[in-house]
Amino acid sequence: MKKLSFIVLAALMLIGCSNNGGNQSNVIKTDIPQRAAGQTDVVGLRCEALPTVRVGFIGLGMRGPGAVDRFTHIEGVEIKALCDLYPDRASGAQKILESRNFPAADEYSGENGWKEVCDREDIDLIYLCTPWLQHTEMAVYAMEKGKHVAIEVPAAMTLKECW
Repeated sequence: MKKLSFIVLAALMLIGCSNNGGNQSNVIKTDIPQRAAGQTDVVGLRCEALPTVRVGFIGLGMRGPGAVDRFTHIEGVEIKALCDLYPDRASGAQKILESRNFPAADEYSGENGWKEVCDREDIDLIYLCTPWLQHTEMAVYAMEKGKHVAIEVPAAMTLKECW
């Protein structure tokens, strides 16, 4: 039997997975709830460009320090705040800024430190690197404060949280 190339094999697998022989019984189906009055989707949302993006990081345990480091390589970024439940993690991320010749950021910690970061007027973007179960609450709070929000992994765990 002739060997199939990787690309041909991958294509066949995709066709088989996506088509599923026409069987749609494994597709999850839900009712779509009605939107609240005045609420619209954000498909096609465009925001005015910011010459400088002022960022607050929340969650500096596993993935957070790497995110802080990556942002130091982006032109037009100011890192204004570093926040974690544990103060030593914010201090650790501060060392990344020092090593990249970035100005020191304000440090926040404790149970409500993240809210203090979101409440600041001088922050445009909240970057969340916290555990999954905190994403929705923190993202919604930040957006209600007029912030843009970025989350590395899923923002919600349930359909209700998505709405």
